[in-house]
Amino acid sequence: MVHGQPAIAFPLRKIGLQATAAPVPGPLRLTVDIYDGPLAHAPARLGSLVTTIESTLDLLHHPLEGVHVTCLGDVPLERGLGSSAAGASSIVNALADLMGTELDERTRYELVQTGERVAHGSPSGLDAYTVVTQRPIWFQAGRVEDLEVALSAPLVVADSGRPGDTHSAVAAVGEIRRSDPELAADYFETIRHHTVAARADLAADRAASLGAHMDAVHETLQILSVSCEELDHLVGTARAAGAHGAKLTGGGRGGCIIALARDRGHAPQLARALEEAGAAQTWIIDPEEFTA
Repeated sequence: MVHGQPAIAFPLRKIGLQATAAPVPGPLRLTVDIYDGPLAHAPARLGSLVTTIESTLDLLHHPLEGVHVTCLGDVPLERGLGSSAAGASSIVNALADLMGTELDERTRYELVQTGERVAHGSPSGLDAYTVVTQRPIWFQAGRVEDLEVALSAPLVVADSGRPGDTHSAVAAVGEIRRSDPELAADYFETIRHHTVAARADLAADRAASLGAHMDAVHETLQILSVSCEELDHLVGTARAAGAHGAKLTGGGRGGCIIALARDRGHAPQLARALEEAGAAQTWIIDPEEFTA
């Protein structure tokens, strides 16, 4: 999402983080891939999860003790796939289950955002809404709407293997805005135009048109210096392998791309081509899972 422009997000249900919460004597404990011990001694990089746990227990009127939270899974870190939000959402759900409490979507969103603010400073809310609702969404300026999806062709997500660098991508875009604000405004309008058109294509199952809009947005993001060599290589590979279109996804300067396959038979072929071209891993999103 670039400077307030609209964004489309799909939950990636084939990967995720699974959290459990169990009663134990003594202080709060946390177990994740990189740490296993008292919550109070967790490393700073786990600050978002610590905050989520404490905020959720406060909301549930439970003392900050006597619970062991475990959160493990296969969401790759720093790939623009919302790993911090996914972890926070899983933890909120696990703690609510432990207490026998049903939390509504808005409450779960606010708790996830509490952790996201620690992780990202001023998060847009896009990741939090996506992982909490587990539905395709249209997001702009903090407002969220359910996204109508009639698309029949699968999407393929490919991990470049390079961690994303949102900070430098945002800085690059900011420099263009400062040096030539009119040109930057034109680029932002281009992104907005293609994103709005892509929304209509998703609802009408216009795969070829959707792919063309994806290509156009990626080319604009290249001009804005949001892409990188690894992402451009995978986008080019996807197009050469017959994808309707492809673009980077996430904060840029690393992370993942998303490509639109021609049909269900083509999706695994496209995924294989991307892996052979260097993708660390791939996932196939079948839009039918959102329309059933």
